[in-house]
Amino acid sequence: MNIPRNLILKRDQIWVLIAKDFKLKYNSTALGFLWSLLVPTLTSVVYYFVFGIMIRFDAPNYLLYLMSGTFLWQFFSNVVMMNGIVLAANQGLLKKTSFDRSLLVRCTFYTESIHFFLTLPVLFGMMAFYRQMPDWASLAPNLVVCLVSLYFLSVGISYIYAACNIYFRDLERIMGLLLMMWMFCSPVFIPATAYPAEYKFVLHYNPIAMILQLWRDIFYMPAWHPEIYLKLFLSSLCVFFLGRCVFRKMEPGFAEMM
Repeated sequence: MNIPRNLILKRDQIWVLIAKDFKLKYNSTALGFLWSLLVPTLTSVVYYFVFGIMIRFDAPNYLLYLMSGTFLWQFFSNVVMMNGIVLAANQGLLKKTSFDRSLLVRCTFYTESIHFFLTLPVLFGMMAFYRQMPDWASLAPNLVVCLVSLYFLSVGISYIYAACNIYFRDLERIMGLLLMMWMFCSPVFIPATAYPAEYKFVLHYNPIAMILQLWRDIFYMPAWHPEIYLKLFLSSLCVFFLGRCVFRKMEPGFAEMM
């Protein structure tokens, strides 16, 4: 079967951009890729000391809870934050009218996905340590819905952030604060059961909280909650299309703002 020429070109562009991102990220670093594993792992250890030993949240196998949440959040926040500078870092490509600029945003997700998947053996190792067995019947659907929704959510937000940051450079400094606030509104290291009843509505309308629940249904306490599939998928898809519309609307001015 013959593959259309434009799809081959786009595939080659994606591979070039991913290779470039890897080279820039790990250039002149002694540990290279290991930083992608060390940062979320050490962050989990710090959170475990503070919230598992000093404050003592009532959650079984709390270190596994922490690591599963921290790894996923680190992936999500890295995709969003890196896309704040992805357009400015590729000024030459912005001036080529034949180049699909949205590829720059999507390739950040693909690059971070490689880092993310290579850290999964740590989670499987923690499951083995706590003698936690996967629920094989729910593993595949949970994983598919979780990752597809994560793609739509993170890329949708990244479209908006990348486009707006070209016009409003102060947004780069604000975004880190917004993500920190979002993290505390999500069950990354705070168990959902620890949220006061009057604030639990935040979890019901927070797409990353639903993604975290599905993710932990795979690694932390294997279970199947198909009732949130449609709500999560549609909310993430809406964010994606909103972000894409904003990106396309602002795209004609990118080269000029550079």
